[in-house]
Amino acid sequence: MLKKQFLLALMLLYAGYAGAQAVTDPMITKWWFNTTNNKYNNILTDVEAVYYTTSIVYVKTSGVPNYYKDGVSVNNAKDLQAVWSLPRTQTPASSGPSVPGGQMGIMYDGSVFFHPGDAQSYNNAGVWNRLAYYFEGVDMDPYNGHSTPDQMYHHHFDNLALHDWDSSKHSPIVAYSFDGYPVYGPFGYANTDGTGGITRMKTSYSTKTYTTRTNGPAVNTQYPIGCFIEDWQYTAGSGHLDDHNGRFCKTPEYPNGTYAYFTTVDASLKPVYPYFIGPTFYGNLQTGNTGPTGGKTTVPGSATQYTPTTSVKEVEEMDAMIAMYPVPVRDNLTVQLKADKAYTLTVYNLDGKVLLQKKINTTTQVDMSSYAYGVYIVGLNDESGNGLMKRIVKQ
Repeated sequence: MLKKQFLLALMLLYAGYAGAQAVTDPMITKWWFNTTNNKYNNILTDVEAVYYTTSIVYVKTSGVPNYYKDGVSVNNAKDLQAVWSLPRTQTPASSGPSVPGGQMGIMYDGSVFFHPGDAQSYNNAGVWNRLAYYFEGVDMDPYNGHSTPDQMYHHHFDNLALHDWDSSKHSPIVAYSFDGYPVYGPFGYANTDGTGGITRMKTSYSTKTYTTRTNGPAVNTQYPIGCFIEDWQYTAGSGHLDDHNGRFCKTPEYPNGTYAYFTTVDASLKPVYPYFIGPTFYGNLQTGNTGPTGGKTTVPGSATQYTPTTSVKEVEEMDAMIAMYPVPVRDNLTVQLKADKAYTLTVYNLDGKVLLQKKINTTTQVDMSSYAYGVYIVGLNDESGNGLMKRIVKQ
């Protein structure tokens, strides 16, 4: 019973926001809406507004999520003042469009996700193209994001603010690609018809086995196999996913089936190429999104603005009375209570197992120094039964 309540709370907290207008399309309803006018550096965070017509969804966002902090990566983020457009009716491409060098889709927190490469190659020769995961990992913030020199915040691989590592259930949608198809986290149904239980979606890309690279660097500790795009090869049927890093399957949001991309990680949950999308998209791209001038779509006057439900605001009001820091945490997590009130504090792992539970009525420190690297859930319930849960990254 406890685990069911735990999973239900997670669904309520993170699964999204159902529409007051009885809109059920997850492309419209499930974004991280900024309903409290939250700002960072005077920039509205997360998703500011969503508009829709029968054919297009328009997502207005600064590109700066609520967890973003200046100074963590080399470049700071700026307000993109972007409007991205997504097709509600997707069309498979006869020849998949190549993945562009920049943004490929929009994540539920309003940030964009990028091509897996870092736009640089070995000796600037245009071959042996570098993967950002290997060459720019030190520049990533705790959520695996950073900004370009022109200050566009983005993710090349798994966004730790969005991904749910609970391997007992189907992963949530974390993004939409610019061809309109959803991008899920790493866990899906074993079979495309929705049966067979839950399993980690395995990519059909694997590293090559050579020890030398033609016109490239030797294979060594500085340039290990897998650090360049050309180190990877596709073998049809070797994993669950096709050459686009997706498949047609049933999902919780699309019980009749949809083409869907999946975030790929290995057994230890480390990112694996191609991370989000393969070298080509499955579908035709919506215009106006890619390239340096992307994200400047005009919302037509005929579009309807979606209104999120007020239940999210109630969670945010409680959230405003409690602070947890630092995030990510290495040793002690401080749970700061901003009101004189009693709570039951519970720490769970992603299987719903209770690791710690105690009564608190004042600011408390939780010793997490012995916890393994990963994601944990910290829940607080007051004496009336109201509660919230926060996802905490342990480094």
